[in-house]
Amino acid sequence: PHFGVWVQVCPGISGFVPALELSSDPDILNDIESNYKVGTRLSCCVMEKSNPEKTPLRHQLQRDDHDNNTKEHNALELSVLLAEEQSNAKQAGFKPTKPQRGDVVVGRINKKMRVLGPPALMLNLRGTFTGRCCITELNDMDDWANMPLGKDPSNDSKSGSNEVQRVVSDSEADLSNNENDDDDEESRDEDKAKSEIREEYPDGKFIKCRVLGSARAKGAVELSLRDSRLEGDLEEDCVPEPNDMTHAYVISTTKKGCFVRISRYVEGRVILKELSDDFIPNPTVMFPPGRLVVGKVKRVTKHDGKQKGNRGLAATVDIDMRESVLLSSGNRITLDDIQENSKYTGVVTRIESYGVFVRIENSDVSGLAHVSECSDSYVKNIFDLYNPGDLVKVMVIKFDKEEKRLGFSLKASNFVDDDDSDDASLSDEASSSEEDSDEEEEEVKDASDGEGDSDSDDENFVAKMAAKMEQAGDVHSDNDSESSDDSSADSDDDSESDEISLEQRPEESLPQAMDANVGFDWGSTIKPTKITKLAESSDDESTDSSSDSSGDESEDEDAGFKSSHKARKKAAAKRREEEEISRREAALADGTADENPETAADFERLVASNPNSSEVWIKFMAFHLSLADIDSARNVANRAFDRIEFRQEGEKLNVWTALLTLELKYGTDKSLQETIDRASQHNNPKQVYLRVCEMLDKAVEAASSSVGSGDLEATTKRADDMFKNMCKKFKSKKTVWIAHFNYLLKGSRHEEAHALLKRSLQSLPPYKHVETMSKFAQMEFELGSPERGRTIFNALLENNPKRMDLLFVNIDKEVKNGDIDKARALFDSVVNPVSNDRKQKFKFKDKQMKSLFKKWYRMEEEHGDETTRERVREEARNFVAKSKSGQHQS
Repeated sequence: PHFGVWVQVCPGISGFVPALELSSDPDILNDIESNYKVGTRLSCCVMEKSNPEKTPLRHQLQRDDHDNNTKEHNALELSVLLAEEQSNAKQAGFKPTKPQRGDVVVGRINKKMRVLGPPALMLNLRGTFTGRCCITELNDMDDWANMPLGKDPSNDSKSGSNEVQRVVSDSEADLSNNENDDDDEESRDEDKAKSEIREEYPDGKFIKCRVLGSARAKGAVELSLRDSRLEGDLEEDCVPEPNDMTHAYVISTTKKGCFVRISRYVEGRVILKELSDDFIPNPTVMFPPGRLVVGKVKRVTKHDGKQKGNRGLAATVDIDMRESVLLSSGNRITLDDIQENSKYTGVVTRIESYGVFVRIENSDVSGLAHVSECSDSYVKNIFDLYNPGDLVKVMVIKFDKEEKRLGFSLKASNFVDDDDSDDASLSDEASSSEEDSDEEEEEVKDASDGEGDSDSDDENFVAKMAAKMEQAGDVHSDNDSESSDDSSADSDDDSESDEISLEQRPEESLPQAMDANVGFDWGSTIKPTKITKLAESSDDESTDSSSDSSGDESEDEDAGFKSSHKARKKAAAKRREEEEISRREAALADGTADENPETAADFERLVASNPNSSEVWIKFMAFHLSLADIDSARNVANRAFDRIEFRQEGEKLNVWTALLTLELKYGTDKSLQETIDRASQHNNPKQVYLRVCEMLDKAVEAASSSVGSGDLEATTKRADDMFKNMCKKFKSKKTVWIAHFNYLLKGSRHEEAHALLKRSLQSLPPYKHVETMSKFAQMEFELGSPERGRTIFNALLENNPKRMDLLFVNIDKEVKNGDIDKARALFDSVVNPVSNDRKQKFKFKDKQMKSLFKKWYRMEEEHGDETTRERVREEARNFVAKSKSGQHQS
């Protein structure tokens, strides 16, 4: 790297000219060796005389390489630019001034410097000044590029081979449905463009930039590399308005969402569910810092510069980056637009054993269609009926406005009178007539062979298929002489084949929410084969039974249809099994199988890759419990104790807690006690007993809410014995006593709790009495009698007049209990100790009194009125006056 040049001023005296003090032309500084050769004369100005002990380390290294005897020299720090600017000045010690707004300066990129407000580019300026160029100021907005500063190496190692992500052109790529060769060519061009962008800002490069002012970080100068800025345009970027489409750079990404930067003074946020329509397993990899994204502005919050926490921002915006929102036109449907018995089109988002979740199109509104509302007939396996991404019609049958929950119905009987249903039945009749016509059968064959593969990738696929269906309908109208019985039977059979073909649809086509309700069988590649078989069987039957009556012919045809239906069902079941195997293999190949393990082998693979994770081991135990295999769950826990490292005490304690829960629910008292003893040997015994008592406390609550009283008595006795045993073992620990207080007060056993308090004060050390009584008083406010809690706090405050924390806790409990007047009385007893019964009780310093007045005023702001707030201000002024005059005694 080129930091500058060394010059010989005179024998015995050398000087150093920093690179930024040589020239204001960045092209010259980027090739400093060619433009400043050894022996070149320079006219310099002395900036300051360097002290050898205070010479910067980088200068010492350069000087050691230049001359081995430089330690004896007095090195001067020189400047060529100052000599040109102040040619008439003779006084040494000049320094460069701080750049002002509008100045054009030269900076040197320094990627080793700590970045202020990332993502940004840090630069060294003349003198000791530092510059910061926000990522939004690298180029004009029309020339913004993805990842202009390159990728963080740590992010590259995490993302692996899938580091290339689509940015602004996601929607365009999905809509255009380009071929694979075009996609590969675009990805290669994108990679090439990214590599060129990364080389545009290498470390150590000198560039010309415009000063925009002082940065929000102290000591830095805000810079811009935009061409428009260098030409003199210093106007700030406009704040986007709601519903505007805007580009932004990613600042950071967490599990809750993404923060983006639109301009220097405008930042935004995107919540996790609005990042994409699809599920994103790892948003931090998908949206690294510096990625260019596009979104739609939902809400704009402008700041006036005086608000705290806005970090000097002019505005903050909420953005939605989902492709469905970007492509939607007009207003989106909200909950206020939903009415019962109204019908909508939606997309299946998730399928569970109890029902199907559907999101209404052009909205964020989702609801549940219970399994009983998914079909007019009995549904044996709902997973065979729907797939995620299916386009369905829903009718709102339930709308809970308070809970904001919707109930849908997918039954076909609800849409009998709709136009779409009529069209579908017409298409079914047309398809049934095609089965009886050999000529139409050949046309369907040709259509499936010639256009089946290409039409599915065509943008006008739905329009073409609708035209074909209309043409088929015309053919049907010309064949009215067909037997109605045969056509109805064929229509029913055809509808069943439609269901099978819909179930076997490739998963790649699912996310494309296309209008599938055009009366066309999407499994067209299977259907012509079925039609051919049916036609051949009917031809054979007609040839063999030409002399039979029409009744015999119809019976033979029914038998053929039944056998064909059984064959189709077997073929569909086999295909489902093969697809399930393919899905499992694909999940194992791309690593998604670890996210939702389904078999013991999946869990074994997870624990082998992450043996120190208690979460994985506990899920493995829950898997065996779901199969009613308690012994296997115990064995998994014992394996976890051996596999988890001894340093991971918290992880081991979590597994021990899971094992204790298992023994509590499914084991005996003896097995539970043995497990407690084992856990106490390997963990903190107090923590083990506290967790067991917590579980027993929850068991008592569950038993009290049930009908059977026998279970409640047995569970309560079991919990009482465990709490007594814990307090006996750890009688010097206040935590166990407090847990016992809480258990008794929740059960409304106040007398036992007060007796236990006296026992605890006899067992605990004196310095723990105040904290224990304070906790007990707080529990009295919440679970017992506020008056008893108030009495305990009064005794504590009388014995500890300097403990403001006790006073504040007492006040908070009074406010939470709704006794605002009693809270005011406590404040007044401190501010005016002479005017009430508690004379000179509290002894607080002026700084403590300041915090007391603040808390009092905040309480009046929330629960009081203008009169009470004015009284607080008046009391504060009187206290300050007394404090200044020396009359107040703290």
